[in-house]
Amino acid sequence: MPMSRFMLQFKARFKSLFRKHWCLLIICSLCIILGITLYDTSNQAVNWEPEPADSSGLRVGFSQIETDNPWRTAQINSFREALIPNGMDFIYHEPEDYSVQWQLEDIRSLIREGVDYLVIVPADLSALTPVLQDAKDAGIPVILIDQSAETIDQSYYVSLISADYLKEGQICAGLLADKFADQPCSIVEIYGTESSPGAQARSKGFHQALMQYPNMEIIDVEYGNFDRVTAQKAMENALIKAANRGQTIDAVFAHSDEDGLGALQAIKVAGLPPGKISIVSINGIQDVCKAIIAGEYLGTVESNPRWGFIAAFLIQQMERDCKPFPMVMIPYQIITAENAAEYALTAY
Repeated sequence: MPMSRFMLQFKARFKSLFRKHWCLLIICSLCIILGITLYDTSNQAVNWEPEPADSSGLRVGFSQIETDNPWRTAQINSFREALIPNGMDFIYHEPEDYSVQWQLEDIRSLIREGVDYLVIVPADLSALTPVLQDAKDAGIPVILIDQSAETIDQSYYVSLISADYLKEGQICAGLLADKFADQPCSIVEIYGTESSPGAQARSKGFHQALMQYPNMEIIDVEYGNFDRVTAQKAMENALIKAANRGQTIDAVFAHSDEDGLGALQAIKVAGLPPGKISIVSINGIQDVCKAIIAGEYLGTVESNPRWGFIAAFLIQQMERDCKPFPMVMIPYQIITAENAAEYALTAY
């Protein structure tokens, strides 16, 4: 067949195909372009540094009731460091008591003060529905921090900043599995606080992962309440109970570094050699990095508390009439003897 005749037939068939399926062809073309665009940008890190914007005079209310551990202190400071230099007012009331009722009154007070944005670390998210409705009625955008927001309607908040607590618990189980391989491992779990969604998710993730390792089992659960002194007493109880039952404790899974350091102190007081009981926890604070370097601690999962810059970024998105990211998941890092010295330099 001559080439000219072939080309004429090809053009005719293409025109016929285009007339019949022009919509489908355009959609396919757009999907290819979108796919290329997403591929080019999906691996690029988001710059959370707030861009220069006219945010002077904005009043940002911040509410939480936990202030008695270094992680929370670092988190509060990160909001000050991110908001104030960008011309925003950081409105924060020191908790008078650690109760849901106090937080309800605190949020109502912030609404009465006429804040432009609310950043809330909920003590009990479901209990805050009435004040979240008040904020919605007042036209105040709410950014939720540090929570799974499954218990409330998404219309109550514009964005959620959270860590993957479930994954953190799973990683801790993996660290112990790598350490003990197929050897038996009896574990004490030092729980955070019973009502904490983060503690619940970390425990759930750890227990889920343990199902893969039949040689590992939890023999005791004690409550450390994210507090070093309380956790030390909890671990002392666990050591006494294990001794009375003739059991050996091989490892500790602590819901926070404060809980883990309390457990470590109890182990030292009991006269056990450093490292005899392997401890894993979550946060990545400097004291734990030092304990890892000293061979007293197996590892921790960094849960960085410096979230203030993310909140400032989201607020400035909204000030530019842009829809903020509905959810921001904080990345994690695993800290062990291999990299603890590096992380200790910048840990809080």
